[in-house]
Amino acid sequence: MTARIEVVVSAVRAIARDVVQVDLKARSGVALAGAEAGAHIDLHLPHGPVRQYSLVNAQPESAPMDHWRIAIGWDANSRGGSHWIHEKLRVGQVLQASSPRNQFRLDPAHRRVLLVAGGIGMTPIYAMARHCAAMGIDWQLIACARSATRQVYAEELKALGADRVETWCDADRGAPIDLSARLAHQRWDGVYACGPAPMLNALEQAASHWTAGSVRVERFKAGQPVASERKVFELVLAQSGLATQVSAEESVLDAIERLGMDHPSSCREGLCGTCEAPVLDGQVEHHDSVLSAAEKATNERLMVCVSRCAGARLVLDL
Repeated sequence: MTARIEVVVSAVRAIARDVVQVDLKARSGVALAGAEAGAHIDLHLPHGPVRQYSLVNAQPESAPMDHWRIAIGWDANSRGGSHWIHEKLRVGQVLQASSPRNQFRLDPAHRRVLLVAGGIGMTPIYAMARHCAAMGIDWQLIACARSATRQVYAEELKALGADRVETWCDADRGAPIDLSARLAHQRWDGVYACGPAPMLNALEQAASHWTAGSVRVERFKAGQPVASERKVFELVLAQSGLATQVSAEESVLDAIERLGMDHPSSCREGLCGTCEAPVLDGQVEHHDSVLSAAEKATNERLMVCVSRCAGARLVLDL
């Protein structure tokens, strides 16, 4: 499990409708670990939940940071994370956080970049825009939101490069953005997007003909099969000499824990990469949002919290 760091809430500020920005400093007073654009931290909340939040102020070259800045949107379907932060988080509170991890980093080979953000998905995308501006990368950004009052970092983006930013508010335009025409031709080396599932699904479909590896998305929640489509399979833990049947109702992580093993995990939603495990045998049915298409094709590892076995037997190097 990633080591936890005690952090103190040094500032809380509303920056848009239903969005608060939170600054965290190390309780010890030392500088915090640096991180590049796309990185996130795990925030351990006092009542138990662990949530992943992108670092808005990630720095090029991963320079040490005086504070970590995150922004959290109010989620009507919250499972206890966003509601607690919006209603109960106060300056001076002490929390625990992980060191930054990055499964959504910019490819240094991409010199012309399109960034697409939907709602609170702007948090990693804004950091990427700042990175591109600092490193001389040619960038454009499409900032989508339900309304202008929900746009985050609009003024900051304008200052960063007003001619590079297109704003799309559903309430003003009458409908969500149609990305198919914009992505019909691959005019950029890569597109990076974060936002709600319908937007990301549409983007992936519109750019399905792009060069392999040029489309990168970060989702709020990984896709999972419906219970009726889940198959029962045998799970073997090679190092431990343990085996069991994984039912349709449980995850591989559930089965590992049922066998009495303590395996690292955090989000349990296929988003953070903490629970990654090496695969020795068996065809993986991937449902995470961490591994790239190329990485999934190697069949060498899986995220045990959401991914499953497509066949009858899965052997892990655990």
